[in-house]
Amino acid sequence: MAVAAMIVGVAFVSGIMANMLDTFARTQTGHVRIRDARYTARETFLPMHLSLSGIGELLQIIRAEPGVTAAVPRVRASVLVDGADSNRPGLLLGLDIAAEGPYMSPGSMIASGRVPEPGRPEVLVGDQLAAHLGVSVGDSLTLLGQTAYRSLGGIRLEVVGLAHSGVGYLDNSLLMTPIDQAQRLAALDDAATEILVYGDDPDRARELAGALETRLAGRTPAVEVKSWRDQGTFVGFIDTGKRIYGVILGLMLVMAGLVIVNTMLMTVLERTREIGMQAALGMRPRDVMQLVVTEGLIIGLIGGTIGAVVGSAGAIYLGKVGIDFSQATRSFDIPFQGVIRPTWALGSAIFNLVAAVVMAGLAAAYPAWLAVRLRPAEALRG
Repeated sequence: MAVAAMIVGVAFVSGIMANMLDTFARTQTGHVRIRDARYTARETFLPMHLSLSGIGELLQIIRAEPGVTAAVPRVRASVLVDGADSNRPGLLLGLDIAAEGPYMSPGSMIASGRVPEPGRPEVLVGDQLAAHLGVSVGDSLTLLGQTAYRSLGGIRLEVVGLAHSGVGYLDNSLLMTPIDQAQRLAALDDAATEILVYGDDPDRARELAGALETRLAGRTPAVEVKSWRDQGTFVGFIDTGKRIYGVILGLMLVMAGLVIVNTMLMTVLERTREIGMQAALGMRPRDVMQLVVTEGLIIGLIGGTIGAVVGSAGAIYLGKVGIDFSQATRSFDIPFQGVIRPTWALGSAIFNLVAAVVMAGLAAAYPAWLAVRLRPAEALRG
């Protein structure tokens, strides 16, 4: 069952990593993110005066780059939200609603109501934020935020929908509105705080970032072009997590090997007389060793095959139905969707099966060495 546990464990961890990276890319970074070069140093304050200007022309240039499948502008603003019962800070996202379908995907988050329409003063509010504010569909909110002129701007928006993304920090703080409304609040003319670029291969994001950086070189003010792997410490945290899990997987293999060592030791002890008889009849020491090691390999192969089948079936099933952690992750401040779908891979199943057989063979070596050292006369006496 160690093989089954390892296959399900690897699939589960792979599902978590894929969940976090996918959510991270869709909600925050894209595969490549383009900003004003001065913005990141002041990112904590979400400075409106350091936005990208002329985004119409920028989008044309970016979308013409080979390998780019989409480029979506966003206005990200920190706002104070005045509701029916209280006021709270919130994160306003101005989105190109039509272009965001496969990415931020506001339509897939609808818990009630509908998606805001471009050109209209409407907003989609995270369900937990709406509960704190005491508002529902049909109510209105007043938003106060920073403008591009470093002054205070305000806007009144109608709540046309409540959103549940399954990502705790978004449901607790997010407001989504058409990008033209966010631009109106922040006094941005043909501008956005960032452009997220999505390519046809996320693993080649650094190459795409390099190509876009070359294409946009010389622009004034300068822009910052970063792939998702080079933004912040989150991806480094994921890579560290993978290495830690690799150590845990190795320990699980060692534990499985100790179980096989124990099994083979018991087999040798129980068959002492038989081994002594075979040695007395002329069986060579290397034949005795080969016999014990072969039995270990057979145990590893049979057990590993059963474990691989059971583990693969479990991982595939869980990948289809998902595991709902939404209640536990509601307060998470990291990009993480509540439903985890373990990701089964044939390569993982084969690796764990082969590892089990190899470990079984190695684990049988010590009992085999003990069997070779048995003297026939002593073995016959038990």
